[in-house]
Amino acid sequence: MTEQNYQEIQENFMERAEDLKKRACEIEEQVTGNINELMGLTAEKLDKAAEKMHNTAEFFRNNNVSKVKEDISGVIRKNPGKSLLGAIVLGFLVGKALFR
Repeated sequence: MTEQNYQEIQENFMERAEDLKKRACEIEEQVTGNINELMGLTAEKLDKAAEKMHNTAEFFRNNNVSKVKEDISGVIRKNPGKSLLGAIVLGFLVGKALFR
């Protein structure tokens, strides 16, 4: 192998190494961007879940069993057909869960 061939191989190797380095940097930027986006979405969903949990806690603080019972009775009186259908579906699901 001549000195010129050796230099050409070395230059080619250096060019390929530089291309790989650039590509690795591009991939790193893409991955970082995707992770940041995912973290933002996760934070939003956690905020919504926390808000729902807070609302549920407030509901339980502000209500007792008799108040909840009255509310459920009122809904059943207003929508007897839907309530019966909901009870049937709920019973079916509970039955399926218990007998697995």
